[in-house]
Amino acid sequence: MKKIYLIRHAESEANIATDLDNPTYYYDPKITNNGIKQALKTREIFKNMTFDEYICSPLTRTLQTFEIIFPEKIPLIQPLIREHSYNSSEIGKQPNILKKEFPLFDFSKLNKYWWNNDKPINEKIIIKENMNDIKIRLGKFKSWLDTDNSSTIAIVSHGTFLSQITGYLMENCEHYIWEY
Repeated sequence: MKKIYLIRHAESEANIATDLDNPTYYYDPKITNNGIKQALKTREIFKNMTFDEYICSPLTRTLQTFEIIFPEKIPLIQPLIREHSYNSSEIGKQPNILKKEFPLFDFSKLNKYWWNNDKPINEKIIIKENMNDIKIRLGKFKSWLDTDNSSTIAIVSHGTFLSQITGYLMENCEHYIWEY
C-alpha cells in the first residue's frame, strides 16, 4: 500500500478571477501573494517529512507551490495530474519556457503539447475536457502508480483532478492522505 499526500496548489490569479477566459491575465496563472502565504503555512506541516517521491503537475501554480513547500526537492513532472481542461487557466506552457522559469526542474520528458494530450494545437485554443476525460487520466495515473516502487509520495496537483480521488473540492493548499 502507498501513502500518498495529495496537496492542492496555492491560491492562483485564476482562483480569484471574475472572468477565467480573459486571455490577457489567466493563461497558466501564477499564485497570488495570499497563495504564497498559504504555501508557507503548508511548508510548516511538511518540513520534517520526507517522501520516497515528489510529483507535480506542470502548470505554473503547482510548480510555484511545490517550490515553496518543498524548497530542496526536485519533483517528477507528471502531466496526467494536471487540471481538468475547461478554461484559459488550464492552458500550459511549452517545456522550453517552463525550463527558463523553473531551471532546477526537469521538463525533458514533457511533450510539447502536454496540456492537450500531446496533440498539436494553436496554443491559445481551449480544448474542453469532459468529466470522463479526467477519469480516464486518473485511471492512467493509477496504472502508472501501480508500476512505481515508492511507498510514500507527495503530489502537488489541482482541485478538480484531486476531487476525483477525495470526493470533494479541496481548499487551496489543503492536503489529504490517500492510502492507495
